[in-house]
Amino acid sequence: MSREAAAGGDGQLLAAYREYESRLLSRGLMVANVIGAVGMPGGVVLDYFIYPEKVAEFLSIRLIVVVLLLAIAGILFLRRNRPDLAEFKALGVISALILNGAFCLMIFRTNGALSHYYAALNLIITCWAILLPWAAAQTAITCVASLFLYVVACVANSTFSQPASFPLFAYNSFFILITTAVCVTITYFLSRARFADFGLRHQLDLQNQKLQDLDRLKTEFFSNVSHELRTPLTLILGPVEGLLARGDALDAKLHESLILIHRNSLRLLKLINDLLDLTRLDQGAEVLRKKSVTIGPYIKGIVESVRHLGLSKQLRIKVEEGDLDATMTADPARIEKVLINLLTNAIKYTPAGGSIVVRWKARDAGVALEVEDTGVGIPTQDLAKVFDRFHQVGSNASNQHQGVGIGLALARELVEEHGGKLEVESRVGIGSTFRVNLPLAASPEVEPAAAEAGAISEVEEPFEKAFRSADRSLRSHVEISDGDLPTMGRGDSVVLVADDENDMRQYVVSLLAEDYRVVQTRHGGNVGAMVEEHEPDLVLLDWMMPGKSGLEVCRELRSGGAHRDLKIVLLTARIDEKSKIEALQSGADDFLTKPFSSVEVKTRVANLLRAARLQKDLRARNGELSATVEKLQRTETMLIQSEKMNAIGSLSAGLLHEINNPLNYTLTAISVARQFRDSMGEEMNEIIADIEEGMTRIRDVITHLKNFAYPEKSDSKSLFALEEVFLGARKITAGELEGIRLDVDLPANLVVRGQKTQLTHLFINLLNNAAKALNEFPTGGSKTITVRGTAEDEVATIEVADNGVGIPPEIINRVFEPFFTTRQVGAGMGMGLSICHTIMDAHRGSIQVSNRSEGGAAFTIKIPLAAEALKPC
Repeated sequence: MSREAAAGGDGQLLAAYREYESRLLSRGLMVANVIGAVGMPGGVVLDYFIYPEKVAEFLSIRLIVVVLLLAIAGILFLRRNRPDLAEFKALGVISALILNGAFCLMIFRTNGALSHYYAALNLIITCWAILLPWAAAQTAITCVASLFLYVVACVANSTFSQPASFPLFAYNSFFILITTAVCVTITYFLSRARFADFGLRHQLDLQNQKLQDLDRLKTEFFSNVSHELRTPLTLILGPVEGLLARGDALDAKLHESLILIHRNSLRLLKLINDLLDLTRLDQGAEVLRKKSVTIGPYIKGIVESVRHLGLSKQLRIKVEEGDLDATMTADPARIEKVLINLLTNAIKYTPAGGSIVVRWKARDAGVALEVEDTGVGIPTQDLAKVFDRFHQVGSNASNQHQGVGIGLALARELVEEHGGKLEVESRVGIGSTFRVNLPLAASPEVEPAAAEAGAISEVEEPFEKAFRSADRSLRSHVEISDGDLPTMGRGDSVVLVADDENDMRQYVVSLLAEDYRVVQTRHGGNVGAMVEEHEPDLVLLDWMMPGKSGLEVCRELRSGGAHRDLKIVLLTARIDEKSKIEALQSGADDFLTKPFSSVEVKTRVANLLRAARLQKDLRARNGELSATVEKLQRTETMLIQSEKMNAIGSLSAGLLHEINNPLNYTLTAISVARQFRDSMGEEMNEIIADIEEGMTRIRDVITHLKNFAYPEKSDSKSLFALEEVFLGARKITAGELEGIRLDVDLPANLVVRGQKTQLTHLFINLLNNAAKALNEFPTGGSKTITVRGTAEDEVATIEVADNGVGIPPEIINRVFEPFFTTRQVGAGMGMGLSICHTIMDAHRGSIQVSNRSEGGAAFTIKIPLAAEALKPC
């Protein structure tokens, strides 16, 4: 592939490569010619030992070659500023052929193919192919021409006709051909690799140039924007300060808002000042106006200007005076900015009650200014990067103080502009010491300066006072526990605001406290506990908080189903699409991008709370609907049960008449037959007894069916006490209750109106069931049936319980179904409890069954008390 094709038609790249290759070829050829010119005369030593008779002749040939090579080197030197690639390539081929031509002449003058000078040809070809950035064509031309000269020298020599000459000639010629092929291949691939490497470097240079241009444009743009921002910010600060000066005449809430505006305007102006200073340093436009400054009064003035910041945190700031007459040569405004930065950092990261010491020391080589604090310290791994731009120290304490990481970077660069050095020593938990070392060397432009920092006589910008006030601004970082943060506002809805930045949190709380009850926290790790304690309807989370970020808190709140109705809003300064998606994927219902308006905050919060209320109402409606559906299902089951029972009743009514008469005849016949039992044999008496037992069982079934199919009419109801009914049932079941202790507590005031016979039958069934359960499944202890009665809310409640094994859970819901029984065939029809259920329905009561925790089953009956029993005596 040609270079034109590889370059893709990029003429600029090809032109640059030709120029580059010309310079490279010029240097390589110059080196090759010098080596040839130096090495050629040295070959006389070989001539002396191999062909002593030819020493003089060969010396003359060698000297001629040296002259020609030096001449080519001279041409290259003269054309070094006007390189021509084609000319340099030709000179390279000529220089190689001059050398090989001289050796071929020496081969001809000696033994031809038998001459020892043959090896020099391969050496010259190989060296020139390596030293010169040739293309394959130049290497091929040189090799072919050298082979041709060798053939001519051998054939023209008189020894060519000797028998030993031709084989050696063929061998040498073949070896030259092999060397030619190797060198041509090598130069071909080296040429391609060289062009590709140049193309990459050329592209990198172009991109680097573009980046430099973009960086320059960015710096200029940023510098211009910073200048433009400073003016409106200063014009904001002026009127605000004027209003604050009349604080007594202002409304308290308005005064608080003005303080918030003033504090954050200074904060923004300080940031712009620092960024503008950095851009000036990057552009090299920072011109120092050095002056002779008396150190003592100068440092005292700076410390006094920030002492109020330390007092707000109860810090002790001390100045240790050194040599009172010591002076330094520096730009007062720039060193003031350095010291102010170090002092505000020390105040920011020193806990309440700590101390800061400022000292200076005059040395032979210069002046050392030190700021020492008892703050949180800097981890060892961060010390090397603490002065890097935009680096944030990662200690546990420092992450509570937000910043962009340019203050110390700016301080170091300003010190280095003075030819000095800024150093730091620190230990975590003990404190830090920042040391500014400035040289003593004076400048011819040095002029005296005012003694104090506040009286610098340089020409200042119109708003320099505001700029310097901004440098001395410091956000309050007094540690406030969540317990000290008040609950604000009143309202039906509760909102939790979590933000570690005091101004932002107070602003949001003040907006929402007008309509809601607002609780607040400054630490992400406390949000979960406060949600459990206050059960808020909505949480506003700042994205970046100490302890846990807003995203982490959001994921934790969404991890369980306990807070599914809780609305979560993330507050963030990030506006990229990825951050928005990440917030929503973490479970946030919405996000607010800073800056945001008060109307936007209130509207979004109101909409989310309205949505939360609608969700709760919808969930309540769903619960009611589910309960209604369940009730309908139970009613449907009861209707089906009623239909079954009606069908059974109809069937029973038809069977009763047909069965009752034969039954009576049979029982009467058995009664007559028993009068003659003495005359009947033992076998016949057993048969009659079996028949009587069977007929009795049939009679019981008929009785159950009759009670089920023919309930007493409503006009047969009477007034009676449940105690009276129970005593009747107890006498009837005395035989079944033999060996069982009966514990009864039925108050006499449990008076109802109903069918006495049916309720007696109900108690008989319950007592029989309990007795059978205790007898069939004994537990090994005493057998006890407990009957308890109470009256509450016009309803009598009677519980009949046993201490047996209870009812298996899998069948407990089926015990009231007609004909459902777990006993063997012939031991029961499963009608007793179903009849009990029917009796209670007829009396507008209920019957339920459950297993007791202490063992056994309990049937609970609820029946309305008679109105007469409820009248006061």
